[in-house]
Amino acid sequence: MTAMLVFILPGLYPHLSENTAASVKRTLIYAFTIVIPSEEETGAIMNDALARTNDPWFMTLFAGDALLPQARIEMERWLTTNSDRSAGYMINQGAITNGTSAAKNRRASTSPMPRGPVLWRTKYVMDGQNGQTSGFAAKDQLPFQKYVLIDKQLQLSTRYEWTEVDSEGILYDQRAAPAWMKQTEEWEALFPLLQAGAQASQAPIAVRPPLVTIGLCTYNDGAYLPWAVRSVLAQTSADWELIIYDDGSTDEDTANYRRNLPPDSRIKLVRQEANTGKWRALNQILNMAAAPWLLELDADDWLAPRALEFLLRGAAEEQQTAVIYANHVEWLERTNQQLVLQGVKAAPSSLSPGVLLNDASAVAPRMFNVSMLKQLRGWDHQAFYDGRLYEDIGQLMKLSSTYKLHHVPEALYHRRLRRSSMTHRHPGHYMLWKNSLLGKPHALENGHQSKGQNTHE
Repeated sequence: MTAMLVFILPGLYPHLSENTAASVKRTLIYAFTIVIPSEEETGAIMNDALARTNDPWFMTLFAGDALLPQARIEMERWLTTNSDRSAGYMINQGAITNGTSAAKNRRASTSPMPRGPVLWRTKYVMDGQNGQTSGFAAKDQLPFQKYVLIDKQLQLSTRYEWTEVDSEGILYDQRAAPAWMKQTEEWEALFPLLQAGAQASQAPIAVRPPLVTIGLCTYNDGAYLPWAVRSVLAQTSADWELIIYDDGSTDEDTANYRRNLPPDSRIKLVRQEANTGKWRALNQILNMAAAPWLLELDADDWLAPRALEFLLRGAAEEQQTAVIYANHVEWLERTNQQLVLQGVKAAPSSLSPGVLLNDASAVAPRMFNVSMLKQLRGWDHQAFYDGRLYEDIGQLMKLSSTYKLHHVPEALYHRRLRRSSMTHRHPGHYMLWKNSLLGKPHALENGHQSKGQNTHE
């Protein structure tokens, strides 16, 4: 067998990486093994190594996996009989073993998610044709790097085929994930977007006015933008336009993204030189909107693939409605930026100014009737904190006092909770804002937020 790169991904138990590397060294004499130290670096490290190799094939394993001597013989047989249409080889999940004896140690996988291929054809992974990403998705494109193999597998499946094989020499570690990871629920929440995103490489040609304008306000959120925009491109309904309003960002990530927007005519970028605040950004988007509905999308959040489909269906069922809203999934961003599933947060089935003011619940997604929003002159420029905090609750309160709001009982939005957001950095300001609406005295002379800080949640 010729030389081959072997990547060992951290998986659930990264402390077992060296054991896996030792088994590779014993079995594949000419292999060059790369142990990936942390999950967040997976895509970037693999892409860097693959860009510098001439090896036609490479292998991916997870920490805790092992190769037995017969693995080399199996792999030689597979690679001498492969088809040009094959992007690589996948182990038959029903025949995975975990031990030295297949008959003695065979057991069913406890993982609710597929593992991804084990052998990959390098040129197919790296070619990036037909609008597909060259190489593996890096962290900005896929914040859940544990699924980087599956993401690429799904993408390549639209052009090539995978060869499924049985193996007695490649032993996958089958220990279940810790319960706190909620791996089954996480996979069920993310798989639809991974699948839809893989099939959305070719943008449809817009032949009619959009039904929904998606407004994305961003301020120094460039690292989050690719994932948010990917969720828009993956929508099952194509009748949208996306207006990205960059409100004076100064970070390099945003600058890089502005230079590399997806080639889709439905995406429009507006660049504001100085930061002016979210209410002004939203009103600018409202004035630009070509659709009868306006959907807010925060830069660090993302949409479920069928979000527009279900929201538009709700709009068709309920006439003369000012807002169509739904449930959302919450994700807690840890200090290492790992996202931990918190669960589905159901919005109240009916909203009123009192409910909104007292509960202070996050309502997302929220899709506004553009004509009704314009009748109320958009977002309030005289709001407390200059419209930089709680503008979402204030706007819903204003609309619910005059118009009808309709709830769609589906989780259609994914909301990221991070400590650097405006709301989390000002936990005590809600009561001041609430009291200002009730006409009570408050402690701040003015609520204007420093322009030097992140002004968008």
